[in-house]
Amino acid sequence: MAGIRIGGLASGMDIDSIVEKLMTAERIPLDKLTQKKTTTEWQRDSYRAINTKLSAFDRYLSDNFLLSSSFNMKKVASTNEGAVTATGNSEGNVTINKIDQLASAAYGVGTIADASKRSKSTTMADLGVADQTVKLNVLQADGTMKETSYNFKATDKISDVVTKINGSNAGVSAFYDEKTGQMSLSAKASGENKAGGEIEVTGGSSFFQTAFGFTSNALADNGKNAKLTLNGAEIERNSNTFTELGMTFTLKATSTTNTTLTSTTNVDAMVDKVKEFVEKYNDLISGMNDQLKEKKYRDYPPLTDEQRKDMSEEEQKLWDEKAKSGLLRSDSIVSNGLSGMRNSIYGRVGNESNIIDTLAEIGITTSSAYSDGGKLVIDEDKLRKALTENPDQVVKTITNPGEKTAVEDTRGIVKRLRASISDFTKSIEAKAGKVTVTDQQYTMGKSLIDMNERISKFQRRLEDVEARYWKQFTAMESAINKANSQSSYLSQFGAS
Repeated sequence: MAGIRIGGLASGMDIDSIVEKLMTAERIPLDKLTQKKTTTEWQRDSYRAINTKLSAFDRYLSDNFLLSSSFNMKKVASTNEGAVTATGNSEGNVTINKIDQLASAAYGVGTIADASKRSKSTTMADLGVADQTVKLNVLQADGTMKETSYNFKATDKISDVVTKINGSNAGVSAFYDEKTGQMSLSAKASGENKAGGEIEVTGGSSFFQTAFGFTSNALADNGKNAKLTLNGAEIERNSNTFTELGMTFTLKATSTTNTTLTSTTNVDAMVDKVKEFVEKYNDLISGMNDQLKEKKYRDYPPLTDEQRKDMSEEEQKLWDEKAKSGLLRSDSIVSNGLSGMRNSIYGRVGNESNIIDTLAEIGITTSSAYSDGGKLVIDEDKLRKALTENPDQVVKTITNPGEKTAVEDTRGIVKRLRASISDFTKSIEAKAGKVTVTDQQYTMGKSLIDMNERISKFQRRLEDVEARYWKQFTAMESAINKANSQSSYLSQFGAS
């Protein structure tokens, strides 16, 4: 239980103010330690922000350059785009001699004969159907048949039946028109089931016939395959979109004349992708270079809670901006990480005598301006020439999976860059961790644990110091009060 505090009634002194000022002086080391902790947390967060950007750039590289086909883009020209178009990932010519038939999806329609029972709220019992399990076998996009079971109740309304069918993953769509009493079932996949109908009832065979007037268990059997002649060979496909000979074709109309499709390197698209890569790379390293050069304002430590009480929000904001400036100035981890990224994109890919095996040979070089900090620049004419004349070597230089050995490094530029980013990220995580790890697992976290322990000890010490001050002043007040009482007594004695 805390002792009784006497606040200067006897001495006339403002004991509260005196103790507060004494404690302010005592708290100076604690404030500095707390500010150091805040600075460490800010610096940790700055490191982690860099890792977030590195991870985003690495994902971009993976999505756009991990596979050569992602970068080695082609464009396919068709002599009759009204009949067929195509995309591709290899160069060459294909001739479609004729298109006899387009693929189409099967559909079937049944009709409720009794006009008085065509409302969507009509129940299955009204249509003469009891509870039963119905199985539908439906043609899928891969050409196989898939069976799905439905539990229909006598109390189900027509609208419930439609909802159950459409809510399944059976590959069939249901539509009902209460004005005509027609129930339409259509396969989502085009094509023909040569062994039977594309939508067949395989269980509960009387359900659709009794309720909706279908005439057989083959609810839909009019699906068609696409029929065409490709490079002189007659073929059938269950879809109007299919892949052959490195091209993905889309049939649009029947045709009796030859259509030639020519696949060539899409230089424009590849140039745009290289430009995008360079822009993202430059933005990334520019941000880190700015942090390495950012001015450090040593006269602006983090604000204490007491200091914030005396400042407006705008003043706090301006102070914090300066306090957070230069947290990674001349930082060795960031500097070394950037150097690793720059070095990873300079070397040759392999030791073969290729016409192209470096970025410089396709028009990508480092800016000569020191202030640019290693930004890449593009000679677009040189890049276009390389892509036009030697597209495969350009693709290999950038995307080759390869390996690094003691003899040579056959990794493409992107794989090398991703490896350097991985090393960079790991070095940051070793120091600053990540949100999914505990403070004990990284260097700065251990420092924060130590600072928190020191802060807790110091706070307990301050509590003891403040208690001692109050004990001393309380004793002083008691002594003064006692002296005053004695003086008053003596003065009364003298007066008598």
